[in-house]
Amino acid sequence: MPIQDNEQDQLDLAMQQDATDQLKKIGSALRALRDAVILLNDDDGLEWWNQAAQDLLLLQSTDKGRCIFNFIQVPDFLKYYQEATTHMDAHEGVHLVSWQDPNRYLKCELTPFGDEKILIIYDVTRLQHLEGMRRDFVANVSHELRTPLTVLMGYLENFSHQPDMPAHWRRGFELMTQQTARMNRVVNDLLLLSRIEIEETHEFNEIDMTKLLTHVYDDAQAYNQEYKHTIHLHIDTYDGLYGSEMYLNSALSNLVINAIKYTPKGGNISISWTKTLEGCRFAVEDDGIGIAAQHLMRLTERFYRVDSGRSRTTGGTGLGLAIVKHVLY
Repeated sequence: MPIQDNEQDQLDLAMQQDATDQLKKIGSALRALRDAVILLNDDDGLEWWNQAAQDLLLLQSTDKGRCIFNFIQVPDFLKYYQEATTHMDAHEGVHLVSWQDPNRYLKCELTPFGDEKILIIYDVTRLQHLEGMRRDFVANVSHELRTPLTVLMGYLENFSHQPDMPAHWRRGFELMTQQTARMNRVVNDLLLLSRIEIEETHEFNEIDMTKLLTHVYDDAQAYNQEYKHTIHLHIDTYDGLYGSEMYLNSALSNLVINAIKYTPKGGNISISWTKTLEGCRFAVEDDGIGIAAQHLMRLTERFYRVDSGRSRTTGGTGLGLAIVKHVLY
């Protein structure tokens, strides 16, 4: 019996030693990371940090226990931190310009860790510069394409209306006109996306939602001539919003136009603006076939299409929901 107890003690010691070794390895790995890692307690005080965090926040050993807000006093971070601690299960992080170097870009992410929290701060300067280059490229190319496409559209429309044009030519000109118009829509949507991305601050004003939704509804009815849907507009609150009316109009119109294009002809579409416990809710509902669950996570990606063949038939650019995402988020 004493031998068995001794063996158990040795096994326990071995397991403890193994756990200690593993913790040391994890600690060494975290200390070696180039990203700043900070362990925070329930009171938002600093419990532990790695070398990258020490260099970034200029921390000293005497800073243990001090509140993180003493070291990061950026309003966007404070707002994100409060929201993230309320909804720890769903947050993508916040992008900040470094408070030490305006040419350096950071991304902060807060993650639950038992009763504590882990704050990770990434240096995304290179990614930000690459993203800026991509935005500039798309904006410049789209702008350069706009003028020749407009000229091409004009000539194609003029030729298409020539009364003496041979019948076998007319169909070709109609197809060229349709595809040029589609390309023109893609360019216009890309330019709109570029403007939304490049403008760090938008001109925000109070928006009369009744007036805006009536305008969206009227545009939808005009677009609906070919589809013959029954479209209803339901507004049960006069509450408005604060934001960019031009961009919000574009986002809401894209949602409504999508419903018109992808609902079988003669369908029913409902546009509503209602009061809820959380605030106000805008909704577009239709009796179309819907979207399979596997596509939902990717719907707002640029050029992503659930059915590429159908999108080409309806004249979709694959950018409408990307515009909606950028306007609303």
